[in-house]
Amino acid sequence: MKNGKPNIIVVGMLDTKGNEIKFIADQVAFYGGNPVIMNMSLGKDVDWADISLDEVLAANGTDKKEVFAAPRASAIEMVGNAGAAKAVQLYEEGKVDGIISWAGSVGTTTVCYAMRALPFGVPKIMMTDMASSDVSMWIGNKDIYIMNPTAEMGINVVTRKMVANAAAGIVCMAKVGEEATKGARPLIALTAYGTTTPPVNAIAKDMDARGWDSITIHQVGSAGATMEDLIRSGHIKAVIDLTIGELTNTMYNSPYGMPKTWTGERLTAASEMGIPQIVCPGGIDQSACGAIDSLPKEFLEDFKSGKRRGYKDTKAPYIHNAGVTIMVPTLDEIAYLCDYIAERLNKTTGPTMFILPMQGWSAYDQSEALATRARGWSEGNGCGPVWEPDEKEPRWSRRATLMRPLMRDKLTKDNGNLDYMVCDMHILDKEFSDLCYKIMSDMLDEKWKKGMYRDVPKVLE
Repeated sequence: MKNGKPNIIVVGMLDTKGNEIKFIADQVAFYGGNPVIMNMSLGKDVDWADISLDEVLAANGTDKKEVFAAPRASAIEMVGNAGAAKAVQLYEEGKVDGIISWAGSVGTTTVCYAMRALPFGVPKIMMTDMASSDVSMWIGNKDIYIMNPTAEMGINVVTRKMVANAAAGIVCMAKVGEEATKGARPLIALTAYGTTTPPVNAIAKDMDARGWDSITIHQVGSAGATMEDLIRSGHIKAVIDLTIGELTNTMYNSPYGMPKTWTGERLTAASEMGIPQIVCPGGIDQSACGAIDSLPKEFLEDFKSGKRRGYKDTKAPYIHNAGVTIMVPTLDEIAYLCDYIAERLNKTTGPTMFILPMQGWSAYDQSEALATRARGWSEGNGCGPVWEPDEKEPRWSRRATLMRPLMRDKLTKDNGNLDYMVCDMHILDKEFSDLCYKIMSDMLDEKWKKGMYRDVPKVLE
């Protein structure tokens, strides 16, 4: 803050949107903020910015002449990355309390690099006439407010009030500061699908009684990436990664996979930060893909041929709703995911337990004998739509029997922080959520040791 006023970075392409950026800055000042104008132009510099294009590009050693000579896509990336580096530098110097912009498609793409680079909780408002389209590429996994100013540019009777609203909003949000976090309890992340909700709810209730808050991370789109970044920022102190279904979404290039703008990796932050974590294969029995018309033809052929298990006798995937079709992974794909999971967990520096429930990994992955409305698949509808029983032990999942020896062999025995457990339970069983909570409680109380819980009923190894 400067003289009690929050520092608001007003950023944009000043060579083409100079009047608009100046108007935002005036409004920020009017509503009690300290505007700092930053230039992220692609075509030429201006001489009136508080932070010039030269200063922005110097943050990562980019040459201005190279930017101006580059194709637009390359120039966007160069200026965007430089803007991100400059924004982080300013934040670390205590000079950023909020950031705001107004742009069209190119400007939005460029400026959002800088917005995504800033930590969660720093207010970010992007006014763009692209707001009615798919904004995921700009938001990534960050808390960016997308607002529609109705026009790409022009200060007039239509846009004045809306831009003033945004300027007043960014100043007000920046004044909130850290006051909103006072009194907050320690935070644990619980990952969920709708099809893994019961254990998440049970564990959240237990953690509440322990004095912890829970954040439920819905494993579609940017949620897992957001969780990883929140762990690295220190906000999340423990994780029960019950649902890692985003891995299959990403594997199939689903619109509900991890954002392409995110440069991190799932299943790495907790291991690197050394916080307690439990990881389960919840949700990787399925993948949330788009509407059935959007599925590649080869996927649909896999269902027809039996390579992928179809829903009942249809030789087609299960339709979750009009916008979501459930893909079913092959055994080869499950084996690939075993490699992915093990490679990351083997590097853990904190107490980590991988738990494999043999009877199924979601509401869609359960036998008819288990199905109830409370478990997410009502009686009378047969087995869950992705259930595949093991041939020798039909109450176990075929995927689980494949994963069991693979994870046993792939998870390192030399890391004293990492343990592996197999249990004769379904992920939706109350006894399973109780087991997860018990293990996490022992981790938090520093009682956990590798090799514990083998005397618990239904724990197989």
